[in-house]
Amino acid sequence: MKKQTSFIAIGFILIILLGLFLIMNSSKETSIEKTLMEASVQSSVEVENTEHSSDNHEHDHFVEIEGSKMKQLTIQQVADLWQIDSKELLNGIIQEFDFQENYTTETILEDMRYEYKFSPSIIKDIAEKIKQGQ
Repeated sequence: MKKQTSFIAIGFILIILLGLFLIMNSSKETSIEKTLMEASVQSSVEVENTEHSSDNHEHDHFVEIEGSKMKQLTIQQVADLWQIDSKELLNGIIQEFDFQENYTTETILEDMRYEYKFSPSIIKDIAEKIKQGQ
């Protein structure tokens, strides 16, 4: 009877741990989605502001996003925010830092920073150059 009680207790503990794991992952995805939504809204506001006033130099980039939030995005997500081709952005980043690892458009910027600690503002500048070249 003690073995049965032990197995039941272990089962409950595993279920609780699994639940906590799912909750933590769900909130992480929600945070990234919220960051993308905020940046996308900010991007729309930036476009609207620049269309109405050519003297408005308050913002330096097409998209205004904090570097700490940007580091959590994939190359694809960054490209989507700037409305540019993700492969072109990836190639620009690889060339800029002469990366040797294999990266894809699904690579998170923070993962690329293990090879070289670049500033997210450099990625913004690369995205801007691509955006302006379209």
